[in-house]
Amino acid sequence: MLADLRAAWQLRGQSIGLRRLTIVTALILLAGVTDGVGLILLVPLLNSLGAPTPDVTGIAGWLFALLPTTLTGLLLIFLAVAVLRAIVALLHENIVARLRFDFAVDLKVRTYAAIANAAWSYLRRKRAADFHALFTNELDRIEQGTHLLLEVPSRVVIFLAHVVIALVIAPAFSALAIALGLCLAWGLRRRLLESRRLGDIVSEAGTRVSREIIEFLQALKLTKAYGAEARHVRAFADAVQQAETAGLASSRLLAKTRLILEITTAVVLAGLLWLAATWIGLPLASLLVLIFVFQRLMPMFQDIQDLAQQFVHYSSAFRIVAATIADCEAAADRTARALPGTLRFDEELRLEHVDFGYDAAADDVLRGIDLALPAGSLTVLSGVSGAGKSTLLDLVGGLIVPTAGRILVDGVELTAERAPAWRRSVGYMAQEAFLFHDSIRANLAWADPAASDERMLDVLRLAGLGDLVRGLPQGLNTVVGDRGANLSGGERQRLALARTLLRSPRLILLDEPASALDARNEDLILDTIAGLRGKTTLLLVTHRPSAIAGADRYLTLVDGRLAAGDPSPAR
Repeated sequence: MLADLRAAWQLRGQSIGLRRLTIVTALILLAGVTDGVGLILLVPLLNSLGAPTPDVTGIAGWLFALLPTTLTGLLLIFLAVAVLRAIVALLHENIVARLRFDFAVDLKVRTYAAIANAAWSYLRRKRAADFHALFTNELDRIEQGTHLLLEVPSRVVIFLAHVVIALVIAPAFSALAIALGLCLAWGLRRRLLESRRLGDIVSEAGTRVSREIIEFLQALKLTKAYGAEARHVRAFADAVQQAETAGLASSRLLAKTRLILEITTAVVLAGLLWLAATWIGLPLASLLVLIFVFQRLMPMFQDIQDLAQQFVHYSSAFRIVAATIADCEAAADRTARALPGTLRFDEELRLEHVDFGYDAAADDVLRGIDLALPAGSLTVLSGVSGAGKSTLLDLVGGLIVPTAGRILVDGVELTAERAPAWRRSVGYMAQEAFLFHDSIRANLAWADPAASDERMLDVLRLAGLGDLVRGLPQGLNTVVGDRGANLSGGERQRLALARTLLRSPRLILLDEPASALDARNEDLILDTIAGLRGKTTLLLVTHRPSAIAGADRYLTLVDGRLAAGDPSPAR
């Protein structure tokens, strides 16, 4: 639990600064003082109504000596304290609510930014569904836990104020009651540990639920084609059942704890008050105030235990989110000294003796790569599946860095500080085009928000979609559907190519952009790409190098090494 509290403190960020914590702490203490003063005033009020005056010495006696002796004076002071207490409570509630809101927003943005800024070499090893679970489950649990964490101190301070009043009125009697309360709290400590264990299960189950949802949605068509709906439903039901079972067990544990506390504290209170009235012989005013104090202490003690148990149930979320942010920030691209804008590429991109491996314990994926890409050239790369073609594109595009060797752009080494600017200079097109469920204009504008309609129509023409878009009733405002479902496969790829061209990239990397298409559409998209030769630099990965005529170079990757390719196989 201490580790979870440390994680919560690490996550506080700028939204919970020292100044705001100081204000909250001051309001909590002021609330405790006003509550305590209001309680202690009950003794002279009861005395003024005829109850026997208790023999009070020390601080309490000094305080009572300062108070007026008339009922009117005492009531005015009591009213002033009550009004101050209400104002303090309102201020405390407002600032805590604002602090919770700011913390939640700040933490969500920090988590999102940490993931977004992490290096591709780290992100490619993670499951997208696990990141999704942070936002749909763990961050909501943190928001609930933050509310509890901010609420507990105020409850504890008010509780301690009541304890102080009880000690002032009857020190020995109250000390005995406190000792019994501490014994009771110690006896309930295992319930905190059990609540934390159940919270861990809820976090784990929440991640499973997110995985099932994401993978099901990503494979909807395949699921329907294979008739695997029932299998997905069963897996989802098992994950939900695990989460609900742990949540139900936590609720039952909380209810049982409340029952134990209510019965135990009632028995203890009744016994202690009987002792105070019969053995100790407290004056009536003191006894009445003591009864009132302990009557309020009982539910406060129960509330503190309740809040603590609920917090430890949510506390695992603090640890999970803090660990994710720390991992992402440790794996972040080093952009502190990153160059602004884009990089010039007017002469040549060169790879010199480049090696790369994803795992230090495994063999390198690429070994001894020497490659020169002159500006404006078209290079065709082929090779069997798993040969490292996509990895080579990631290296050339600045997404990952070599484990040995270096990459030069116009003679200047591509360092970590230059990589972000280089990535802004590169266009990338994958085998499967990702399109947003939005208009053609919006999908294009994702690459360049400032692009004019004329510029968009120009790149659509270059990609072979100009006539199609002009013939649509809504033109650029036509919605393409989820992942481009309203377009054919060839049209999706052409739109993705147009989006790439809109960036005016110095280099375009194409990772088998036509392999998922039929032969006719594959030929069309490859012919379109070949037509871009001389307008920009192209590195094309394809399983059909013969489909590209007139390339400047044909290369093949064999066991992580480059060799001269052969475009001659029949189409």
